[in-house]
Amino acid sequence: MSNENQPINMEAHIIEAAKRVFVRKGFEAATMSDVATEAGIGRTALHYYYRTKERLFEAVLEELSSGLFPNIDRILERNSEATFLELLPDLLDLYMGIIWRNRMLPVFIVNELNRDPVHFISALTRDPERIKPLLRLRERIEREMAAGLMRQMPVIDVLSVVVSLVIFPMLVRQPLTMILMEGDEERFGRWWLGRRPLVVDQVKALLKPDGEEVPS
Repeated sequence: MSNENQPINMEAHIIEAAKRVFVRKGFEAATMSDVATEAGIGRTALHYYYRTKERLFEAVLEELSSGLFPNIDRILERNSEATFLELLPDLLDLYMGIIWRNRMLPVFIVNELNRDPVHFISALTRDPERIKPLLRLRERIEREMAAGLMRQMPVIDVLSVVVSLVIFPMLVRQPLTMILMEGDEERFGRWWLGRRPLVVDQVKALLKPDGEEVPS
């Protein structure tokens, strides 16, 4: 491995360790020593990359959002003539893929939003450019509603339905797996990832203009 690649690889290693620590302990209770121990490095080495816990927390959010938000734009730009409902399967593949690769993070995010929502939101939105793809998606949905392509309702209602259908099973993943799937984690994964058509159908039914058939 070349020395040129080591800083990038070490940063990624630290961020993965920080994710595990933040999930287990929450931002407030976690310490830089906890992260250093989890990463198998000294505090001096950790501080070389991230001087404060706040900066490390922001780096975790940046890593997560960098996989989601820019790819929203790519989907929208690649399919500029498609409607939101036509793009929904691709958007769900992106969203659910990120969640599945970071299965404990929904619990962490919910805990942090309940503990200190101002801190979490301010860290996520510190760079306004980061969330612009999400705002463009909202604008697209609103335009299509105004044009009569979808039933008009607050966009937050649409997003809350998607989030509840996708996220809630992940929040109760362990009891669901233990009680209903004999502890088989792979079986849970197949079931959860296989819910995409159900989510698409539910959102299409929700947004169907009055008097129209639900699009297939």
